[in-house]
Amino acid sequence: MRARNFLLTFFIVVLLANPAGATTRDVKLFYKIYFGGFNVVDLTVDISLKSSAYKFTAKAESVGLIGRMFPWWMKAYSNGELSESKISPIVAGQRNNWRGQDRVVDLKFADGIATIDRILPEPESDGRDRVPIEMRSGVTDLTGAILGIIREMDNGKSCEAKMPVFDGRRSYDLVAKPDGRDKLQYSGYTPYVGETVTCRVTITKKAGFKKEDKSGWNDRERTARVWMAKTFAHVPPVPVRLTTDTPLGSVIAHLNAASVNSNGHKMRLKYPETTEKK
Repeated sequence: MRARNFLLTFFIVVLLANPAGATTRDVKLFYKIYFGGFNVVDLTVDISLKSSAYKFTAKAESVGLIGRMFPWWMKAYSNGELSESKISPIVAGQRNNWRGQDRVVDLKFADGIATIDRILPEPESDGRDRVPIEMRSGVTDLTGAILGIIREMDNGKSCEAKMPVFDGRRSYDLVAKPDGRDKLQYSGYTPYVGETVTCRVTITKKAGFKKEDKSGWNDRERTARVWMAKTFAHVPPVPVRLTTDTPLGSVIAHLNAASVNSNGHKMRLKYPETTEKK
């Protein structure tokens, strides 16, 4: 479950780019995440968009047998401003509970500097150093970083980018590189069928990571391969599939359902009639 923030947060922001074509858009995404062939995590995302601002919330929880054995849930949020030239987060944070233990981070962004409004547990008591203020200048939250990459793709560019991120505990670069194209065939895992652009996304660690971690997570390069596609007309590409390796094995995520409500007109991504939804 330690890879969950990297996996889940990538999904929750990708429809926020380039909102000039609509006054208001409400987006709902639903993902299922699999490990060893079993659905282990469900992720639901609600996004509200205006011409110059965005707001989203996301909820994820472990499900099935894994959910009963290893109960975990996460709630995340990010609010910010959109303009033609930049994405500016205002507040961001998350709360999660792993087997009864709470973790909380609330961030504020002002004048190009990220400040911690609330954090539990404190970084020092969590086996890590606190990220100094000079490494919290000129950064964004993970939401803003992914949003910047998606905006570039929606403007016809590749997914190549390097974005500085501060998540309240850690400072790192989110690095994205193009990784070819693919065509997804009929599947009961996702309603999307068709062409995709694949990207390889990596976290380059800078500061604030745990000093000692016997689990093996900190010794690995945190990389995911993401299949991006335009599931609706007039909206940016979204992840329809994601894979990553963990110390315990491979994890794969699928877009299981999606809908967009634009000024009262609702569109829903439907499964082909020849497939059975899983």
